[in-house]
Amino acid sequence: MTRRAIARAACIAAAGVVLAGGVTVATSGTATAARSDCERSTNGFRDISDSLAGVQAGPQDKLLRSNDPQGLTGRISLRAARINGDIHGFAALAAPRVGDDVWMDWSVDGGHSVLVQCGPFVASRDGFQITSAAKVTSNDANYKFRACGGGRGQAVQCTDWW
Repeated sequence: MTRRAIARAACIAAAGVVLAGGVTVATSGTATAARSDCERSTNGFRDISDSLAGVQAGPQDKLLRSNDPQGLTGRISLRAARINGDIHGFAALAAPRVGDDVWMDWSVDGGHSVLVQCGPFVASRDGFQITSAAKVTSNDANYKFRACGGGRGQAVQCTDWW
């Protein structure tokens, strides 16, 4: 089984726990996709500056619970920004510590599966926001994004799908 398949299975299991009212936790590791899956216009993503602020997109931190050893609650967010006339979604992690990471999951089936896991993008400096690459949004109800983060062997936590 590939690392990507293991991570996908862990996310599906974690989603079941969340739906049952539990805490979103995945086993060892964080994202298994490569940054190359979404950098330099791969899969229609766009590289952006880590300083891009954008605005909050969709519900934030709804899946992030009090069991948050990394203090990610309130720091992981799904953001949106207008870039060259189009609205793009991206994941952001505010005030990370070295080794924290962030990525954005993209789904085209309403969040039932992840088509592309954009990242992880790993913090190399304390306190400086990091972002994923950005993807154009759509009004199609099946076209969804969520922001996830983790790092340093800690549990993965994600926002709701938007």
